[in-house]
Amino acid sequence: MGWISPEKAKVQNYSISCNALILTKIVVVGTGSFGKNHVRVLNELGALGGAIDRNEETARKYGELYNVPWSSSVDGFDYSTIDGAIIATPTTTHAGIAKSLISKGINYLLVEKPFVATVDEAVGLADFGKDRDAKFMVGFIERFNQAVMLVKEYLEQNKVGRPIIMTALRIRRWPDRPIDLGVIKDAAIHDVDIARFVLKGDPISIYARAGSLTRSTNEDHATIIMSFEQDCWAILEANWITPSKSRKLTLTGFLGYVEADLVDQEVTLKNGEGSFTKFMEWKEPLVLELKHFIESISSRQKPTPDERDAIANLAIAEAALMSNKMNRALDFKDFLGNLRTQNLQDYL
Repeated sequence: MGWISPEKAKVQNYSISCNALILTKIVVVGTGSFGKNHVRVLNELGALGGAIDRNEETARKYGELYNVPWSSSVDGFDYSTIDGAIIATPTTTHAGIAKSLISKGINYLLVEKPFVATVDEAVGLADFGKDRDAKFMVGFIERFNQAVMLVKEYLEQNKVGRPIIMTALRIRRWPDRPIDLGVIKDAAIHDVDIARFVLKGDPISIYARAGSLTRSTNEDHATIIMSFEQDCWAILEANWITPSKSRKLTLTGFLGYVEADLVDQEVTLKNGEGSFTKFMEWKEPLVLELKHFIESISSRQKPTPDERDAIANLAIAEAALMSNKMNRALDFKDFLGNLRTQNLQDYL
């Protein structure tokens, strides 16, 4: 999802009615790139408590624009009125910032996907948070996309029967933001999460092919094939090469077929009863995601998706990278068994 200006956002009428949202205050750490969208939406929800960015000019800009406290460092901010934090900095900085915030008494953190860079680091951060009663939410925003939710609903309502194959396409030109991971952990991991979310489980086996055709030392294109229970397959394609942007999802079952455009949120169901396209009023997934985070804070509940989802998704991504390196399919349980991450069994 790209940048939406504050002017356009006001036109979209978010129908904010929950008083609990207004009472909760959240600080955003990292207000460039996608972080500026967190700042905008939190302000619309009445829940923006501050802005932190290592670029002092950027932090000041959003602090003055929205009349909230700001700082150019995590240590220089006053958290006395803050209920939660969003971390939207480059992935390799997430763990250090999260631990610092938890140590300062912030117990609700929304950490942008993929949470951290590796499974080892993810388990370490999860353990750190668990010991201090911190509650994590991870920014797998597609779970809050109406199109994804409707595909899942059709499957649960038996509109397509037992699933046979799910496909996901996520392509675009190279992102205009800092990239410290390859396309699998940075982009395809969204569709890994969708597969686990819609198909309700982890894969049995994983096979992937990936490579770099542009300027990156990491992979910039990848195809991942995962097998699930009952002979169901998921095929995920992602790249930073194709000039046009597209995010699509299909699900084929014994009784029907559903296709969804995740950008336009248009979903078409085809089965024995005919072809039906459901046109929904477009809703920004980030608004729904942040409302869930805010409501979780106000009700003192654990939000979802959480660190367990992040660890599972990262493990699948690392299995895909290993599969590509070895050029063979990997049994996911065997792969997990070969990881030497302490306490991994507590989360998977």
